Amino acid sequence: MKRSIQIHSGIVEGVLEAPPSKSITHRLLIMAALSGHPCRIRRPLHSEDTLVTLQGLQKMGYDFYIHENDFVFTGKHRIPETNAEIHVGNSGTSARFLTALAAIQSFPSYIDGSERMRQRPMQPLISALKRLGTTIEDRDGYLPIKIAGYLAQGCEIDIDASQSSQFLSALLLIAPRLHAGLRLVHHGQVASEPYARMTIALMQKAGIPVRTQQEMVHAPGMKNYLMADSRVEGDYSSAAYFLVAAAITGGSITIRHLTRNSVQGDRAILDILQAAGARVEWHSDGVTVSGGSLKGIDVDMHHYPDLVPTVAVLALFATTPTRLRNVEQLRYKESDRIQAVIENITRLGGHAYLEGNDLVIEPRSLHGARISTFNDHRIAMSFALVGLRVPEVEIENPDCVRKSYPDFWEHFKAVVKTKSRSTSKSE
Repeated sequence: MKRSIQIHSGIVEGVLEAPPSKSITHRLLIMAALSGHPCRIRRPLHSEDTLVTLQGLQKMGYDFYIHENDFVFTGKHRIPETNAEIHVGNSGTSARFLTALAAIQSFPSYIDGSERMRQRPMQPLISALKRLGTTIEDRDGYLPIKIAGYLAQGCEIDIDASQSSQFLSALLLIAPRLHAGLRLVHHGQVASEPYARMTIALMQKAGIPVRTQQEMVHAPGMKNYLMADSRVEGDYSSAAYFLVAAAITGGSITIRHLTRNSVQGDRAILDILQAAGARVEWHSDGVTVSGGSLKGIDVDMHHYPDLVPTVAVLALFATTPTRLRNVEQLRYKESDRIQAVIENITRLGGHAYLEGNDLVIEPRSLHGARISTFNDHRIAMSFALVGLRVPEVEIENPDCVRKSYPDFWEHFKAVVKTKSRSTSKSE
């Protein structure tokens, strides 16, 4: 039985604490496992995706426990009695990071995922690991895969990161455990490059002297991660939904636990909102966004693909057209997000189309509609915002938000001031 939620019009007002960063949590989990010493990850994100990575680490024999919601690694690692069989669901980050981690184990691993995950690209990472000497049985560059493990040496290697920076990050994270480390050469533009910079910054903070030079990244081998106590900062990707909600409803929201000088690429949402006409103010209690008259924007989204659905919704309530440039990589996400965004905007009576690699949204009068989420958390959360301005918007499969933001609907109800509350349906 599939549940749906009908959204009621309202204004966003109040204060929220940003949930912990999903991207940082994933990376710290891999680093903590490889540190070989006791360490604690404070205020991590507990979501479907991060728990998939945690369960994968458990299958590989890394010892940890949860204490007061923190993830505590003991530094111990046991060899599993049987091969590690890991199901990553729909988590692309887990699939890429655990695949690289499996390559340096002393036992075989089998990694599979959901039907959609089996369609998402893995070939650049698989090819790189094969060139490094790992034996991998794969399905023409897609899951499921079987990895023999035993990779230990390391060397210089080319990596194609034009579809996802996760391929680059996955290799960097295991480099300190290789005898010679890794010298990674990437050609052309790295997709979502800020995520690779996030990986490098976290590694450097943990004592790994990663060096970058033009199209080369070097991470030395035979090093240990030094991270006895790490705290996860607030997530800009998740905060973006409520910042945009305040902007389109003429409300005002303050988000706490966001780091002003964060390495997260999605902090660009603040610049995007300012360019569109919203007011952004930093203060000791966090950042506050207030709504106003909104205008269309022209912005390159190549480095911020996760923001595209949310910014597309912002564009629906602007007075002039919006152009979101270089969105082609959205086809390889949890859904084909280009198709999902255009289809749902069309259902609402709006007009959006692809022009080359740019997504163009032209403001029109909107009406209510049933929103297809395509089981994609970001589609569900982004299009829920439309219902704050447009009556009779219904979101199907709202539980898919558990992938990255399990408390989304609870937070939504807490800050949206409506005449009648959002209601749930079963069908």
